[in-house]
Amino acid sequence: MSNKFYTKTKGIGGRIKQRISDFKVEEIPKKVFPMHEKLKPIDKKYTVFWMEKFNWDTTGALMTLAKHTGVSVSSFGFAGTKDKRAITRQRVSVDVHKEKLENIKIKDIKLYGFEDGKRLELGDSDGNKFEIVIRDVDLSKKVLEDRLTSFGEVIKNGIPNIFGPQRFGITRPVTHLIGMEMLKGNIEEAVKIYLCKVYPDEHEESKKARLALGKNWNKKGFRKALEMFPRQLKYERIILEGLSRNPNDFAGSFKKIPRKLRKIFPNAVQSLIFNRVLKKIKIGDGEIPIVGFDTVLGSGDLSGLIKKILREEGLQISDFKLNSLKDMKCSGGFRKVRLDVKDFSWKIEKDEINPKKLKVITNFSLPSGSYATVVLRELMKS
Repeated sequence: MSNKFYTKTKGIGGRIKQRISDFKVEEIPKKVFPMHEKLKPIDKKYTVFWMEKFNWDTTGALMTLAKHTGVSVSSFGFAGTKDKRAITRQRVSVDVHKEKLENIKIKDIKLYGFEDGKRLELGDSDGNKFEIVIRDVDLSKKVLEDRLTSFGEVIKNGIPNIFGPQRFGITRPVTHLIGMEMLKGNIEEAVKIYLCKVYPDEHEESKKARLALGKNWNKKGFRKALEMFPRQLKYERIILEGLSRNPNDFAGSFKKIPRKLRKIFPNAVQSLIFNRVLKKIKIGDGEIPIVGFDTVLGSGDLSGLIKKILREEGLQISDFKLNSLKDMKCSGGFRKVRLDVKDFSWKIEKDEINPKKLKVITNFSLPSGSYATVVLRELMKS
């Protein structure tokens, strides 16, 4: 999305995530209707539990749980990924007895609330509750109160339901670039972007390793990169291990990272197209198609706009079948145009980290698949 803001209120400035504990997310479980559950008996029971994590991304946490339980990471089900630099609580399912899960000890991960249930799939939640601290606010308390009050009134009518920066990457906004090459069948180029593209905010060690690999894109370079790439770049290292053995098998090496992680890349292209469409239409109560291989486009204005954007990106509907990586094909769907922000509240306090500044503790809820940063972007604009 561009730098265009949709709310007309004045922003409050400030910074988020100065501390990991400043960003808290709790999943809202999907409402269960007892009569419906009785009519649809569970074919196979899974252990469903809460996972609370501190500074872990969802995929990394599940890979670690997989090692402790002796099952594949694909055995775990969850409703949605959560931020890494945060305290998050989300439900997870797996075909493992709760006694085995209860005994797992992993630093900064807590498992609790074990019960029998069905496998969780993406979207199996009613959204998320957020508690987010905005620090380093350089406004008087009175001005801040006025702006927060005005913002709270404006967002009662909703804001555009864009896909936020998490979908495209924060430090390295490459997900849509990788996804675009995948959709076009350029798997080697997709892998090269993932491994080699450098961004300013990365650690210097990571930049150096990526640049060196880009200059030595061959078997010898892959082996040397394994010595240079930092341990925390675990998914890059998994791909490099595959390329070190089979330097021309880019698809096979890419498939060694979890499917849910790989699926993020073509999903990011779907999100990019949605955001581009959203910029061109009036915000209301309707829905916009999420383009996939089964999307049917008619002759109306909205379909015409989507077709135009696909042409500009060099894509066709059939590309979402991902013939080179068939386990990642992307079906279509729909997404609401308007994002409804629920239960928005705030509290102003002195900022103990930034002297003479204020902090704002915000609370609000969003539907599943929506991003808190979309709300914060509007609130903090300056």
